[in-house]
Amino acid sequence: MQKYKIKVIEKNKEQEVTGKADQNFLEILRNHDIAINALCNGQGKCGKCKIEILDGVQKGECLACKTYPVEDCRIKIQTLSRETFHILSTGTAAKQHGDKVSAGSNLGIAADIGTTTLVMQLVDIDNGAVMKTYTALNEQGSYGADVISRIEAANNGADEILKKSISRQLEEGVKELSKSKKAPIKRMVIAANMTMVHLLMGYSCEKLGVYPFTPVNTETIEIDFAALTGTAGESFPVIIIPGICAYVGGDIVAGLVALDFIKCEGVHILIDLGTNGEMAIGNKKKILVTSTAAGPAFEGGNISSGIGSVAGALNKATLTEGKIKYETIMGAPLVGICGSGVVELTHELLKSGLVDETGLMDEAYFDEGYSLDKTVTGSMVKFTQKDVREIQLAKSAIRAGLEMLILRYGVAYEEIEKIYIAGGFGYYLNIKKAVGIGLLPGQYACKIEAAGNSALAGAKCVLTDEAALKEGEQLAAKAEEIQLAADKEFNELYMKNMYFE
Repeated sequence: MQKYKIKVIEKNKEQEVTGKADQNFLEILRNHDIAINALCNGQGKCGKCKIEILDGVQKGECLACKTYPVEDCRIKIQTLSRETFHILSTGTAAKQHGDKVSAGSNLGIAADIGTTTLVMQLVDIDNGAVMKTYTALNEQGSYGADVISRIEAANNGADEILKKSISRQLEEGVKELSKSKKAPIKRMVIAANMTMVHLLMGYSCEKLGVYPFTPVNTETIEIDFAALTGTAGESFPVIIIPGICAYVGGDIVAGLVALDFIKCEGVHILIDLGTNGEMAIGNKKKILVTSTAAGPAFEGGNISSGIGSVAGALNKATLTEGKIKYETIMGAPLVGICGSGVVELTHELLKSGLVDETGLMDEAYFDEGYSLDKTVTGSMVKFTQKDVREIQLAKSAIRAGLEMLILRYGVAYEEIEKIYIAGGFGYYLNIKKAVGIGLLPGQYACKIEAAGNSALAGAKCVLTDEAALKEGEQLAAKAEEIQLAADKEFNELYMKNMYFE
């Protein structure tokens, strides 16, 4: 098989790799541990793995997953760095302090391994002060935006690559946080969903993605850091917070710990609005959990001009008398639309009558979409009919899942005291507009509260308070899963909630 030399340029860095004629550029980049956005896992649907071939017969822009080398060449890739990606590191209990670590500090690391991002904090175990924060994009994103894509990739032979990828990132985080420290790391606590735990531990994912969705292990894991990452680096104990079931993991358990569900008399709800919408309802006596496949729309995935929470992502919008006004993250020049921006645009188009209650876009915009503005590179950012359908599917899945959870718990609407929305999307979500498109029920509007990065906050609780791990284990043991996939009532609610309110 013909082999080609490919020079890969990323920012100011250049490296040479080798690829075969029967491998597309995405496969070649993956094989050499070069991270690139591939939200649809190389199916050619998301359009995010764009590269630029700088010379030769293929010169120009193309999708890495659909293009094969025909000669030696140079390519330029654009990957989103942690400097441009707005990653939420604050939570219900997190407090940011200075970067200086005093001598004799009792130090530990709290970590949240998300499907999209990684957040780690250096914490003074004695007083809970956050000394330093490290954030990064989860480089496993080269194998898809959601957990199902990662499970499929692992089952198709990429399991070792995925394990090495997140292990390497954890090492980089520890190294960065440990710079100039005056004391050794005593321990680390990790909160993560079950798929991320399986990939990190090297567990088989074969039964994780097929009914009845059986995880290898949901219990608390205690392991040495060097053994976990397979390196001769630093050695200290690591605790991985227990999960509940295949699609409700330690990140939700950590959130329940941080939000004191173990002490709640009244009924509370925690919702993590991501590609896999995870939810829990209950109090100290009873907890029910469920998950529903919302897809990546809430994170900018499968949206024509969609992008993650990066500087320049549209996150706020108002449409008045036919004129659109928008704001972007950090006020940077427009580059695309993030999840909260998708909700805002949908609400504004509905309110203006440019999208009807069935999700049909006005005839004037049906074919080409609603044009917003040009980026600095001259490409037009649009919101299309397909994008409306994507948010319809996502919001319907979340709303139906929430209604089913409340129904199965057997609680009246007025008995619910608080609904917490976890994660970066929830943190920046305009609750009024989320209610306006039917994502969240209107009768709860005054009870909805952003919880921030509750998974990280829970990891920090476990790090600084020995009793918190026992609380997490009790909550996990108490929780009962409600499976929705084959539930007729859920499917009826899903169809009903497809309409916009």
